[in-house]
Amino acid sequence: MPTAAPRSVLLIPALVVGLVVAVVVTLLSPYGPRIVVGVIVGLVVAVLLTIALDRRAPAATLSALGAVPVVPGHQPRLENLVASLCASHGIAEPQLHVVDSQAPDSAVVGRAKQTHLVMTTGALQKLDRLQLEVVVARQLAQFSSGVHAATTLASVGPLLGPLAELVRRVQLDGQRMALTDVQGVLMTRYPPALVGAFEQAAAGSGVSCTRANRHLWMIGPLDGTPGVQPQLQDRTDALREL
Repeated sequence: MPTAAPRSVLLIPALVVGLVVAVVVTLLSPYGPRIVVGVIVGLVVAVLLTIALDRRAPAATLSALGAVPVVPGHQPRLENLVASLCASHGIAEPQLHVVDSQAPDSAVVGRAKQTHLVMTTGALQKLDRLQLEVVVARQLAQFSSGVHAATTLASVGPLLGPLAELVRRVQLDGQRMALTDVQGVLMTRYPPALVGAFEQAAAGSGVSCTRANRHLWMIGPLDGTPGVQPQLQDRTDALREL
């Protein structure tokens, strides 16, 4: 999960666009002093673009994931687990979404007051109740930190071009993912359930994801991604020691 403030991720595309606008206005403006007018217009455009990108980030990210909202009553086991865990730990209930993938995995998306829990159909079909509960708990544990920035990074990643990989290396911290595994286990007090969920995932092919959004997934690529997801076997071994 990213460790920086969410809007810091937006500064690169916003400032680049603002700078381009400032140069164009400076060159074309009939008013003087043209440089001052260009700078002011460029700053305004950068601020407005930052706000627009920030507000559309959750919807854009969910669309990129292929997430479909859960119709109330259509996933009773998931809905009951989420409601119970949220009530027990004082967490605001997220909106629920499903991605059509046989890989048992889950993602979290959103902002401070607009959170979304995404489950794959593989997780809903292949995980038993204890495994699904600890996966949900693990994902809910992330809502207090990093989700807003992670969502923003996923939504603007394609706009960063060649700078995207540099931003990801600076922003992402793979150690926090392993710590979140522990947080989820502490909420349910049954490490073997998360171990079992990881083993189910390891037996498959992994969820389909892009370089821009793979950091949102609980597991993502099965071979891990440096700076994003540690090796799944390393995470499983750490849980067995609890």
